[in-house]
Amino acid sequence: MSTILVLNPNTSEQMTSDIEVSAERATSDRTTTIVTQPDSGPESLESFYEYHLATIGLLDTVIEYRDSVDGVVIACYGDPGLYPLKEIFDVPVVGVAEASLATATLLGHRFSILVALQRAVPMMENMVQWYGFSDRLASVETTSLSVLELEENTDRTVDSLSKAGERAKKAGAEVLILGCSGMTGLQERLANRMAVPVIDPVENAVRMTALLAEMDLTQSEAGLYQTPPEKEVRGDVIGDHSF
Repeated sequence: MSTILVLNPNTSEQMTSDIEVSAERATSDRTTTIVTQPDSGPESLESFYEYHLATIGLLDTVIEYRDSVDGVVIACYGDPGLYPLKEIFDVPVVGVAEASLATATLLGHRFSILVALQRAVPMMENMVQWYGFSDRLASVETTSLSVLELEENTDRTVDSLSKAGERAKKAGAEVLILGCSGMTGLQERLANRMAVPVIDPVENAVRMTALLAEMDLTQSEAGLYQTPPEKEVRGDVIGDHSF
């Protein structure tokens, strides 16, 4: 039995609840999940500033789970704190964005990411380039709804996603990715309208992390994800600096 820790990096209890539902769909008789969020930090993450604030909260939150889980999922499409957590965990740590991009390339030639506001477009384009998938990106399409507005009215959100999805298909997308954890749970409704594969990043990442754990695979320490060297950390940055 593998236990996967699913982290909502923001402090929205509603979003954590939605993430929990998607994570539960990805469980099996061999997998269980723990879904949690930081006690402090931004209510939603829509900027690099908020990503960095959230990372501190994540590091403080994961300490108690470091030796008791078999995998970790960061359930925010910006993958905040992904590389620091990969460095300090000896189990697979997967961001919902990096997992969804890898999955999308298995399902079609080009994919599009559906996001909240226009601000997210260059952020997603930069992230896709960083992960090495720019040649497969058809477009990043917006719903014109903020992250918190996505959860207020699911019918309105699905309508906005459908319009964004049609634009994505015209841009050449063969696969659509829900580019925000606030959209989790809407995959089936959107797929029924779009007639192309739609990826729920939370459910996808939980399944992928469970598979890595089952295969006894984790991130390499040979280079990028080496454990940080021990050194003095001044001030009360997080509760415990010993990893």
